[in-house]
Amino acid sequence: MADAYPLYLPPDARRLFQSESLLRRMAQAAHWSKTTRLLELFGSLGGLALTKALGCTATIVEPEVHAADFLRERARAAGMIEKVTFLNQPVAGASFAVESFDAVLAMGRIVGEPGVVAERARTWLAPKGRLGLTVLAKVGRLQSDELVSYWEKRLGAPLLNTREAMMAIESKGYEPELMESLSDVELDEYYRELDTLLAKVDDSHDGAKALREESRVHRAQNGRGGVTWAFVLARRKEPGEKPPVNRDGG
Repeated sequence: MADAYPLYLPPDARRLFQSESLLRRMAQAAHWSKTTRLLELFGSLGGLALTKALGCTATIVEPEVHAADFLRERARAAGMIEKVTFLNQPVAGASFAVESFDAVLAMGRIVGEPGVVAERARTWLAPKGRLGLTVLAKVGRLQSDELVSYWEKRLGAPLLNTREAMMAIESKGYEPELMESLSDVELDEYYRELDTLLAKVDDSHDGAKALREESRVHRAQNGRGGVTWAFVLARRKEPGEKPPVNRDGG
């Protein structure tokens, strides 16, 4: 695993893939309910909103003390503190019993190579449990050589396109159910917001230094990089399970 994992993000940064529409589509696709057990790697407001909407329980692994305290206060203010367990520890060292959760989520944070994370999370998922994973992927017909080279060096692995990213997850025993990715306009807005936050972070911070370079390389593409952030939801498959019914009329 590359030293970059998980990719640095300022604690106050807006998290990607937190929209109400995406959360609702995930819950509907997974048939989640008040009995659902959620695990979120790096807590988010989206994870708390999902927990509150479902009335279920959640475990949040959050290594940043500032972020954990912020989320704890938000959970308390929402009257759901008893529903959420906070683990203030590194995500890489997290370990749970087999089939402890119905969902393992990493929303807006890239915590590792898709196949590696999928394989690790599958052990924690109950049958038919869902993995929601944020990935970096090539999109479109053409990509910037500079941007692809940057990311492959940063991640220590070949950069996959969206189909390959889904196949990497599928190969670890999953059925992908939905994918949502950022447009060029959304990417530009995301990096503009990050630049504002990074102006307040000391230059000696290694994570901030890497993120500044990431933003610089993105801006240099003038909206034609061909690499974006995406979120994949996939269901744990069981050995011997039949392929899904073909719904395209073919």
